[in-house]
Amino acid sequence: MQKYDVVLLVDASLSETNRKEVVSDFEKLIKTNIVQQDDIGLQQLAYNLGNKAWNDKAYMYSYCIEAEAEDLDMIKKNVLYNKAIKRYFIFKMNKTDDFVTFKKVNDELNAVIESWDAKKLWQKVSFFAEKKNEKYISRKSVTMLKKYITRFGNIKPREYTHNSVGTQKKLKTTILRARELGLLAYTK
Repeated sequence: MQKYDVVLLVDASLSETNRKEVVSDFEKLIKTNIVQQDDIGLQQLAYNLGNKAWNDKAYMYSYCIEAEAEDLDMIKKNVLYNKAIKRYFIFKMNKTDDFVTFKKVNDELNAVIESWDAKKLWQKVSFFAEKKNEKYISRKSVTMLKKYITRFGNIKPREYTHNSVGTQKKLKTTILRARELGLLAYTK
């Protein structure tokens, strides 16, 4: 069985009872496959989902599941025509990837950022060079990902970030996934 990260963006205009009903129906569908779950809550998205100007907020739910290909097809079929779910994503997780909760990552990351010393210009050491900091390469650590994006919305090249090749590739895919979810803007 393969691990997947399933992310739901549920319409923010729904009442709380309707939203809980939609989420509970989805959880009943994948109940046997859930390893971990994360209720991220109401999020301000970087852009509108659709053509409505007020459509820039959504409730986010994230699930780590173990599933086969047939299970994913069933999930896609049931979620596709549900109008309460604005978007859904299924990301395949590597064996080395850990499922982290949104609140835990942001609390730890804010503590790390506050404790940073002033970086010297000649210092060419990446933040992700230390093994303990690799867990912050996550689409849920939006404050860290913003540091690796230029003011125009481009991903900073490796020569400026001083990341290794593997780390820069992980960072790129993570930024792209965060953009798809609406957590980061494509352009500024």
